[in-house]
Amino acid sequence: MASNTRNVKLGVCQVFLKGQDLGYTKGGVEVSVTTETHEVNIDQFGKTAINQLIMGRDLKVKVPMAETTLENLVLTMPGTTLVETGGTAATGTITIATNPATSDTIIVNGTTVTFKTTTADATKNEVLIGATASDTAANLNKFLNESNDPGIAAATYTVAAAVVSVKYGNVTIYGTTGMKSTEGNAFTLATGTAGVKVTVSGATLSGGANSTGKMLTAETGVGLELLSRARELRLHPVDKVASDLSEDFIVPLAGTAGALSFAYKVDDERVYNVEFTGYPDPVTKRLFTVGGRA
Repeated sequence: MASNTRNVKLGVCQVFLKGQDLGYTKGGVEVSVTTETHEVNIDQFGKTAINQLIMGRDLKVKVPMAETTLENLVLTMPGTTLVETGGTAATGTITIATNPATSDTIIVNGTTVTFKTTTADATKNEVLIGATASDTAANLNKFLNESNDPGIAAATYTVAAAVVSVKYGNVTIYGTTGMKSTEGNAFTLATGTAGVKVTVSGATLSGGANSTGKMLTAETGVGLELLSRARELRLHPVDKVASDLSEDFIVPLAGTAGALSFAYKVDDERVYNVEFTGYPDPVTKRLFTVGGRA
């Protein structure tokens, strides 16, 4: 490939953790990939290495977060809980009345989800049609909960028989109550081309009401296992439109132990640094990707 000055990049990025925007940063997001090797030596060549073997690779992402919201704090510190007083989380349902046909669609908070008969690619927002309506609902529920699409990941999903229940707010962050806010009432549902085969409770979720108070509580966190809490971390250059992932740096499994250090000063912002560790996918062994979602 010929050299091109346009390939010289600079600029800031947005940071998304399982589709949730972590907000403004200050000081620059830093990515560090280190590789540990073992030098192969034999007597006949003394201390001159005759080969090297890769022993492991570590990935760290440091994010200086400038928005010290309770939601950001509980998201980036395992062992914390967001306790809300009053309010309710917006809810709704998606019902598989009868099995949809292949290529039928529904629309979840602006994202088109397509049903497929034989194989379904989750990265293309496809869901496998099951033998029964309940099987299809279970497949849909699994896809929605595992999706890293920001619109879909704004809610949490549970399934019973052929009904998928939708609750605004990721329960990993906000607990079983979801996020108690009127903004959940703007979360949209539509049947798309599936028509009467799939019904929704309404054009939007409903019943969301703002909490009257919030409090974050933190425990010691001793013994908490981090891999099960790891989520997709995505760095998106701000000069690219939201749908353009061509330069996104994506860590499919990123976890953080949580740390907090900031000062209350009259002339400085309360910025706290969060360090994420990338874990390899246990099946694909993938650690990170550049230029598209893993």
